[in-house]
Amino acid sequence: MIMKKYFLILFGEFESEEFCKDVALTIAPLVDSPQLKFQHSNGGLLFHFASEVDQVEMYEFLSISFFGLVTSFILTENTDNLSLYMPEDAKTHLLDLENASGDISINMDLSKPNFFEDEFEEDDEDDFMALVLNRVKDKVKKPSLDQLLEKVGNKGVESLTPFEKDTLDAYSKN
Repeated sequence: MIMKKYFLILFGEFESEEFCKDVALTIAPLVDSPQLKFQHSNGGLLFHFASEVDQVEMYEFLSISFFGLVTSFILTENTDNLSLYMPEDAKTHLLDLENASGDISINMDLSKPNFFEDEFEEDDEDDFMALVLNRVKDKVKKPSLDQLLEKVGNKGVESLTPFEKDTLDAYSKN
């Protein structure tokens, strides 16, 4: 599988750098680069990492993981056509996925969860992603039926995330 570099931009209320690191650890199972780099400011978090995980699967994982935590997010591949405006030292830090720098990077060799190791074969990425998604679903706050219906009423059914659609479907079966 080909490793690609991604930018993940989150929007919401982020009170502390500690919260930012917790969010970074949430996406750790997706990261295959030695470093996960991020920058944060009021209302925004910018992550840079490399992954072999398919972008569609990554989006589903992030939609579930960040439900209720962020207002919105953008996931995009980092290509050679990138235009990035920020101070040069911040740019140097953010784009170097091989080396640690400053306090706003996470060494994935140390922080990547190892509790998955015995539960899947290394070559079976589908089982790994299913395991990760199931663990995250157990920890995610499920929206109430009223919340889902209000969102559909205000924004339409197309505004629901895959997780919200599955949750609504589960409510309809009860």
